[in-house]
Amino acid sequence: MKRYFSHYTFIYPDIYLRNHVVEISDDMKQISFFPFDREIERTEFYSGLLIFIPENTSDKTDFIISKVKSAMITAAIYSGNTHIQSDTCFNLYHEENV
Repeated sequence: MKRYFSHYTFIYPDIYLRNHVVEISDDMKQISFFPFDREIERTEFYSGLLIFIPENTSDKTDFIISKVKSAMITAAIYSGNTHIQSDTCFNLYHEENV
């Protein structure tokens, strides 16, 4: 399992988060997340925006990243399910200039 923190995070297709920790399984198919309230050991910290996009959407990656960057600031409020399981692996992208 890997754990990431960033000011802004997007998880495909429609989860926008602000100041959350994201945990992803070693096979990159299960994602959990929770609000950041303290530093947790072995968490990777990133400035800017983290984007988790499934591998099977690689033909739309640039479009998705562009759309997310423009919507991120106003959409970063989420109150739904905090665990995602997928049949496909997620790829992680990092954008500092948001």
